[in-house]
Amino acid sequence: MTAKEAQLTELLSLSTRTLTHLTAAITAMSFELLNTQDSAVNATAHKMIERMLAINSELDQQWQLLGQLAGTQPELSNSLEQVVLQSLEPVADEH
Repeated sequence: MTAKEAQLTELLSLSTRTLTHLTAAITAMSFELLNTQDSAVNATAHKMIERMLAINSELDQQWQLLGQLAGTQPELSNSLEQVVLQSLEPVADEH
């Protein structure tokens, strides 16, 4: 792999990692919104979680291709991972 190819692979890896973190944050926020009593917000949160699932599947494909480009394979697992979500408490105004 040439230096330029290695740089492009690294750039793609960083971009994909950023998108992965972004989708995780949006998904976490969507789960947080499921706690609302507002039915419109609740329905929107459900739709967003479904959309994030589709995007995550595409990101998994990107990770596989990046692994092939770099000559390594990312560790993909079909196992479930338990995640503990915590509510965000509003910060008291110190003024």
